[in-house]
Amino acid sequence: MDKLVIFGPWVGEFSYELSWWNPECRKIRNDHFKDCYAVHLGFGGRGVMYKDFIDEYIPHPTELEETLQFPATYGEHINGQDIIPSNFLEYLDTIVEDFKMRGFTEIAIHKPNDMPITRERCLSDHPFGEYVHYKVDVDIERGVMSKIDNYFNNDSPTIFVMARTRTRHGNRCYLDWNPDNWPIFTKRLIEELGVNIISLSIKTQGSRGGSKGLAEHELFTDLQHRIMNFELEKDDLDSFEKQLAILKNTKCSIYGASGAAVVPFFVNTPTFTQQTKEEGFRLELGWERKLMDFKHFKNFDKYHNNEIYDSSVDELFTEFLSFYEEL
Repeated sequence: MDKLVIFGPWVGEFSYELSWWNPECRKIRNDHFKDCYAVHLGFGGRGVMYKDFIDEYIPHPTELEETLQFPATYGEHINGQDIIPSNFLEYLDTIVEDFKMRGFTEIAIHKPNDMPITRERCLSDHPFGEYVHYKVDVDIERGVMSKIDNYFNNDSPTIFVMARTRTRHGNRCYLDWNPDNWPIFTKRLIEELGVNIISLSIKTQGSRGGSKGLAEHELFTDLQHRIMNFELEKDDLDSFEKQLAILKNTKCSIYGASGAAVVPFFVNTPTFTQQTKEEGFRLELGWERKLMDFKHFKNFDKYHNNEIYDSSVDELFTEFLSFYEEL
């Protein structure tokens, strides 16, 4: 085979990659490049999203990835514009040359924003793309569950918690909940529902969003056997696949106000999310309903942007409890 198609480099926001870029690439590959060797250039750890249609997933070199500070839609927000930075375009050129050396004579490139991710596209019930459920490797799933079972060593149900956090230029994001609330809320889950907690820990970088690992908080000093952090490491090339394995093998998940709240949809597992009025409806579009059994989904979006910060722990717990009791 001497034909090649390269998708990327993807340097934008995770939720845009998950919801629009990945399905776009899948459809373009399947419709137009079936007879080509296919490559994707993206963040380390996310290969599971592409393995059904990509032959080779190439993670960004660490030194390049660490230059990214201000993700915005498909690129970096630089000088008032969302762009793919020049150092990544130069890196793309080196990848092309490498594949020429491997004998590929026909090389096509599909870059982010070749098909713009517009507001209209983001709000469409049926945007361009092929949406599928992701398949988790059996051995990865088995390894993850063995680690979890050995840690908790009990028969209680387990809940996955994504305590979303993000700052931009030193200011809190309008979607953030007061970070002091997450440990209080999570402790109530453990003590009142008798569950185990897996707390997702994603380190922030620049203005890139993350998730606060809760297990080290002082409220859990005497509950360490009931809560563990799951950390997404940049150098773990299976990190996102391990997260999906956890979602498949826990009672349900809880996501803070983030576009990443769609992650459980791609494995069709029960989930509850805290959102704002301005953003929550984005989780109930046609393509999402097609992926997800909405009998096992609750979108709590009572508050406006910024108002969510001071919203009540008691109220969120009550809303979650009504969802949980119906599972």
